[in-house]
Amino acid sequence: MTHGDHRHHHHHSREAKWKTFKTKESGLPNYKQKHLDKLQQRLSGRIQLAGAPGYNDDRMVFMHTYQQYPQVIVFCECETDVIAALEFALKSRLQVTARSGGHCTAGYSVNDQVVIDTSGLNHLVVDCETPKVCCGPGVTFRKLNRMLDHHKLHLPGGGCETVNVAGYMMGGGYGFTSRLFGMNCDRVIGVKVALADGTVVTANADENADLFWAIRGGTGNQFGILLEVIYDPVPLDRKFFGFGLRWNMRHKHEADIQRVCRVLETLQAEYSNTGPAKMGHQALLMYLPDADHPDGQIPCLSLRGLYDGTRAEAEAALDPLLATLEDPRKDVEIWTHKHHYTRLNELLLQTANPAGHDMPTVSMNTKPLVEGWLIEEHHSADRWRGVVDHFLDAPDKTCFIAMEFYGGAIADPKPDEMAFFHRTPSVDLFSWAFWTFDTHKDASIGWLDGLGAIAGPMGNGHRYQNYPRRGTKDFLRAYFGSNLPRLQEAKAKFDPHNMFWFEQSIGPKPDRQPPEQEALADETGDERHDDR
Repeated sequence: MTHGDHRHHHHHSREAKWKTFKTKESGLPNYKQKHLDKLQQRLSGRIQLAGAPGYNDDRMVFMHTYQQYPQVIVFCECETDVIAALEFALKSRLQVTARSGGHCTAGYSVNDQVVIDTSGLNHLVVDCETPKVCCGPGVTFRKLNRMLDHHKLHLPGGGCETVNVAGYMMGGGYGFTSRLFGMNCDRVIGVKVALADGTVVTANADENADLFWAIRGGTGNQFGILLEVIYDPVPLDRKFFGFGLRWNMRHKHEADIQRVCRVLETLQAEYSNTGPAKMGHQALLMYLPDADHPDGQIPCLSLRGLYDGTRAEAEAALDPLLATLEDPRKDVEIWTHKHHYTRLNELLLQTANPAGHDMPTVSMNTKPLVEGWLIEEHHSADRWRGVVDHFLDAPDKTCFIAMEFYGGAIADPKPDEMAFFHRTPSVDLFSWAFWTFDTHKDASIGWLDGLGAIAGPMGNGHRYQNYPRRGTKDFLRAYFGSNLPRLQEAKAKFDPHNMFWFEQSIGPKPDRQPPEQEALADETGDERHDDR
């Protein structure tokens, strides 16, 4: 039971229930009961407190690696819920984290103080005349893609359909169609944002243009809480040609390994920032089930993607890849489907290759860690050999290395056109390291760090901000490059006391009690925390 479900119960009964839970798990809370009561009275959504039934489920996020225990989680159903939650946090002198889908790879979707959950703000309106799409931060790509398909429109979106638009867009937003139509943030024409003081502002090219610039790539939980995104969608009433290719590395056979390295060289040289803009694709070094392999799994390079054209055009575009193989009929499997985007995206994510092998599954008890490096310079097969050899030494066969290819429409905007800075890389190389038992944790983390020692020098010093890792050195420069000073100006203007602080925030860690917040608390006549 959570307390938002019982708004019509007697006030004293509800207060007694809250007081029962307020000292559990997170210790003595930093808020006053009357502030919590006022929040509940104003709320359409619900409140979850540390220690209450359902708390563990409600605090959980996608990355189980990181465990945070917020004192209060506010599940918002409308704009005024967000404003009320911000006022509560301000009066209680608590930091705020906004959570829409909870997929941040560094676990920054939760904190240990106040989480404002906007997954309930999932309105979606399509204006087919303009065309224009208005959606709340809680809209999933599963919902968005199906609505857009129905109206013969499209927006670049993530492969994982459970991701929500808010954090994805604010970090850039890469997907299979980004080389065709740009990053997700490139299609944004306006936003509505709740600032730390509860003010709701609209930002677009004409109004609050500095916030509009900053929020497209400046990452989430920096300037305010996103309430709505307005997109300029792409008209799309055609199917894509899908493909999958796979190169096995049998028993670490030297010829197979060399062939994979040549393919990686070709992929970067011919299919990234110099390749056909009608093609969107991802490559993975991964282990797949194979009954004929001694370990029951075989290491391979898998390439999957889509092409905006006919099968003949797609096969012609793939010719340079096929030319790297001694015998294409033997060494590569070609999977051909033609579907509308939503169905094709599902197929590409469900299967790693044309032979029907499912993507490897990961246990719910397995903990992941993610890190990535943006690569601009084109590298030889010999240089890629270091990456391949390191992959083959992974301590856990669920670990994989992925490559998302840039170029095409991603490179069209200038790096300073919006906060998303990464317009010139050829590939984003990133890895997921996994472990199920704590005894294996050090080995998997060590393996990921070892990959960084190889891939880092291959890169341009920058990183895609939607794949953050805690502890990254000089992360602000890595994420934002030369756009950082302008982002810092926007942060100082729209969140001057850094209420939305987290470890990789643009602004400095705030004092416990900024002057304006202290003044506001004093004006309410509150005493220190004696009545909690």
